[in-house]
Amino acid sequence: MNLTIDIGNSRVKTGLFVKGKLVKNTTYDSFNLSTIKAIFKENPTIENAILCSVKEYPAEIKKQLSAHTRFVELSYKTPVPVKVAYKTPQTLGMDRLAAVCGAWSTGMGKNILVINAGTCITYDFIDNKGVYKGGSISPGLEMRYKALNYFTGKLPLITADSNFKTLTGSTTEESIRSGVQQGMIKEVEGIATTYLSKHKDLKIILSGGDSAWLLKSLKIKIKAEPFLVLTGLNVILSPFHNQSNLAPAKRSQ
Repeated sequence: MNLTIDIGNSRVKTGLFVKGKLVKNTTYDSFNLSTIKAIFKENPTIENAILCSVKEYPAEIKKQLSAHTRFVELSYKTPVPVKVAYKTPQTLGMDRLAAVCGAWSTGMGKNILVINAGTCITYDFIDNKGVYKGGSISPGLEMRYKALNYFTGKLPLITADSNFKTLTGSTTEESIRSGVQQGMIKEVEGIATTYLSKHKDLKIILSGGDSAWLLKSLKIKIKAEPFLVLTGLNVILSPFHNQSNLAPAKRSQ
């Protein structure tokens, strides 16, 4: 059994894989040593683990994973199944790299645009030869709402409404929702359409916490893969890539 861990800016997601299939996924608002111990207690057959993080995390977590599994901490030096043409790989978010690997595993031989709608919206392009070119980053849904409140004197902090579809707001609250949500929809559609104009065979994959809302709002052909980062982490961990380079698991007594 493989354990994959994605430590994001807002939440932590874990996945358990058996023979390449995701059998369980969990989302945590907080993640610490007790969480890891509970995962191992509930799933004693975990042999391999991989973790990617966009921020610092407690060293005890890494120590615990190393003690119980063949462990990989994903970095720009980790062998992956795609060629990375990013000019500054050391600054690349490892969640972006994992998502690209997950996308490539589902669409080899095609040009792919990965859109991950989380704390930030990331757009990542991999060509039909498996070369990851890079992409773009913009503020996510919640960040946009918070920015309007933080950088102004009177605009209120409001939350997203997945059912809101009004273009012309008749109140300040409606105007904010229109600007944020309609603006985000049009941004995603615009960037995707630009890629489509350059690559007619483009496969577009959508992931991230706001993917469900976006999916029903977008007017482009798109495939949802909510566990794309976890899948990509498992692909990187697979024996076909780098598991043979891992140290044997250490079994605790």
